[in-house]
Amino acid sequence: MTTSSEILNRALREHFHLSRFRRGQVEAMQHVLDGQHTLLVMPTGSGKSLCYQLPATLDGAGMVLVVSPLIALMHDQVRALARLGIPAAALHSLQTGAEQARILEGVAGGLYRLVYVAPERLRSAAFAQALGAGHVRLLAVDEAHCISQWGHDFRPSYLEIHKAWEALGRPTILASTATATPLVQEDILRQLHVPDAVRVVTGFNRPNLFFEVAQAPDEDAKLDCLLEALPEEGGGTAIIYVGTKRAAEELAELIGATMGLAAAYYHGGLEAEERRRVQARFVQSRVQVLVATNAFGLGVDKANVRAVIHWDIPGTPEAYYQEAGRAGRDGRPARCLLIYSPADRALQEWFINNDAPDAQGLERLHDALLRSRQGEGGRRAVDEAALRRRTSLTEVKLRVGISLLQRAGILEDQGRDGGELLFSLDEAAPFDSAAIMADVERFRAHKRGLLEEMVRYAETRACRRRAILDYFGDPDTSVVEPCCDNCRASRRRGSEGAVSAESA
Repeated sequence: MTTSSEILNRALREHFHLSRFRRGQVEAMQHVLDGQHTLLVMPTGSGKSLCYQLPATLDGAGMVLVVSPLIALMHDQVRALARLGIPAAALHSLQTGAEQARILEGVAGGLYRLVYVAPERLRSAAFAQALGAGHVRLLAVDEAHCISQWGHDFRPSYLEIHKAWEALGRPTILASTATATPLVQEDILRQLHVPDAVRVVTGFNRPNLFFEVAQAPDEDAKLDCLLEALPEEGGGTAIIYVGTKRAAEELAELIGATMGLAAAYYHGGLEAEERRRVQARFVQSRVQVLVATNAFGLGVDKANVRAVIHWDIPGTPEAYYQEAGRAGRDGRPARCLLIYSPADRALQEWFINNDAPDAQGLERLHDALLRSRQGEGGRRAVDEAALRRRTSLTEVKLRVGISLLQRAGILEDQGRDGGELLFSLDEAAPFDSAAIMADVERFRAHKRGLLEEMVRYAETRACRRRAILDYFGDPDTSVVEPCCDNCRASRRRGSEGAVSAESA
């Protein structure tokens, strides 16, 4: 029987101190409480996490296991649940052995309503034993686009989720994401092995966001556009997305020096503690302008971001809309500006062409892994820094190469222990570097097509909001004012024409 809206509303008030649900939340929760596998696609900031958190508070709901891609995201949600008095825990590699043992004991004892883990944790025998068969009633897959090879943030470790789902006794699945085209939606459900899941897609339209593109022929013009677009002191915060770590550092320094605004930078090259410190300062509004690579933003819940500015064109519409969607989460008007120079696409083309090792690099990696030391049960370990030196691969190409071997069925990634990569290797599995590289080239062709979509968005003279909604297959035809720079220009031309006609 479908859980009544009255029960859900009472839980919303009692546990989360909220007065009403947002669109799609009740529908998604009723499906999963009825035992129906569900794919939930809702815009950034629309409350996807509530759809697996609230069911955990209901009597007899059992444990909710949440697969999440980022430790920081797990921490934020566990802290928020603790403030609400909802028992939850996160289990991850940065914890000490004693901390992990304590949490595993709590999991086995049923102390938690929600348990957050990275996908790699699902392969842990100790964790599987602590969970026990049948104790998990709902498996929530957060940021589910990570499971799709056609998504913009593919993570091979997500491919193992269906094996854990089988071992857990096939509990109900709730997969949620903010950015998934129909193609990606199909792939998510195929990889999870639940192709007939119910889909709850609330749409992609964010009425309070104003979309615009500033055409900038050179670096000086780009800088003029950027400085003009920044909010004044006290006017909310802004995120500037850039393509490189160097650009993040240089622009943050320039903004602080020329505008007198509190500016900081964030990228994957920073130490983990420094990234946490910068993020905390931004969330607390002690930093007004954050210049960041795409390493920043997943799971960051900050309401008063008044502008998201892209200094470089992103590689895909999904990445663009997810990053732009971090503006205006309080529902108030916010600006999404892309500063576009046709020459900037060269950076994304370089990323595409250099996103993986070549065939020789892949062969060196396979050979080095075969030579690694082997422990009990076939488990191997190798120092990641030493592996980079032996293979002459960058950190990114090394990790992509490992992912390619995993997808080819040769390697099983078992996470990391400090600086060591843990894995098992099927020495009998055929290694065909040419076949693997053919797959790489097919995926690169797909990514070039997505880059072309972004260029079309940047160069279109039609409604930019409509272009985004059409890309995601959203038929929403509601009129939103103000909409975008092109619609504003069209209205201006129309009003000027009307004035001219009256004068005549």
